[in-house]
Amino acid sequence: MNEIQNSTEISNNREKEAENEIKQETFPEVETPINSNVNNNEGTEEGSQTLLDALEKYHIREKYPLIKLTPKKIRLLEQYCQELWSLNQSINLTRHTTFDKFVCRDLIDTMELSLLLQQGEHILDVGTGGGVPGIPLAILRPDLVVELCDSTGKKAEAVGTIVDALGLDLNVWYAKAEDLVKVHRFHTLVVRAVSKMEKLLRNFAALWFAFDRILMIKGPHWTEERGEARHYNQLNKLALRKVAEFPDSEEQFNSVILQVCQKKRFEELQKRDQDRLDGKPIEQFVEKVGVDNKKRDSASSPRSKYAKKANSKLTDGSRSKKVSSSSFGQPSNSKRDSRRKGSPHNAKSSKQAGSAEKRGRGWVDKEKPFHSPLKSDKKK
Repeated sequence: MNEIQNSTEISNNREKEAENEIKQETFPEVETPINSNVNNNEGTEEGSQTLLDALEKYHIREKYPLIKLTPKKIRLLEQYCQELWSLNQSINLTRHTTFDKFVCRDLIDTMELSLLLQQGEHILDVGTGGGVPGIPLAILRPDLVVELCDSTGKKAEAVGTIVDALGLDLNVWYAKAEDLVKVHRFHTLVVRAVSKMEKLLRNFAALWFAFDRILMIKGPHWTEERGEARHYNQLNKLALRKVAEFPDSEEQFNSVILQVCQKKRFEELQKRDQDRLDGKPIEQFVEKVGVDNKKRDSASSPRSKYAKKANSKLTDGSRSKKVSSSSFGQPSNSKRDSRRKGSPHNAKSSKQAGSAEKRGRGWVDKEKPFHSPLKSDKKK
């Protein structure tokens, strides 16, 4: 019996050795280098090493001759990419982490948008995220007044850091856009990759007195979103118009820019669009609000910006005293105590309930907005 077992073991070993020899002959082992650049766009020959290479690769200057890409603008855009990608390692700000993706997805959207804006127009980037399209738009069009807002504190603070590093004079708000437009006025709200059309129009349904129009950058499925908005009666009193359609540089799909405004103001915006083509600056100006991004409001949220109305009669001491006396951001033991202190749970203080902890000092205890609505926008 032992002899039979030994013979079977020897035969099995011989069969395994033969299989290994066949594998080595048919599939020889190949040593892979340690610093392999496979699936890495930055290290391959096709990937652009600098922003200037990506601009030349996709012929951006030939496609957009009206936009002057000076060396200073290119340097600021490249610096913006480096700052954004550096912060993106700790905070999820963008998926476009190469110069090719930045040009194909972000820069082209911003350039198409900049062609639709009039000189001196006041813009609010709603839900800016990593700063697109607000920061590139401010770099390409310094004649515009651009402000950015985001309801996520980490993103708003990261964008504020990028703005300070670039040396740009931009206001970055840590607040919801629905609350921001209650105290500030804008000509145009710019929306890109924030929410669906139906939800967006529902959030701003009662706030059209604060701005003139919304410009939405949408992908190829925008018709489905339009149908959903119509189904829920969000476009009854609004005029929707496709003002631009363009493919990305990789020509994978077409994107569109949609303009939404009130029907009663559609003719006014058409006249303004003609003035833009004629090179005339915008006639209506909005009062600017200065923001010191280096100061933080310790009374409410640590990421809130120190908002200050221009030509305000309140001093810094009186303003900080008002903030410290408010109950925003302070815990309450019961609903009864919170109602006494005038917290957001109180029905009487419903005007101050939205994003209470995210408001800057200029927003606290404001019964009325800084600017009253236009007479034409008031209900008769």
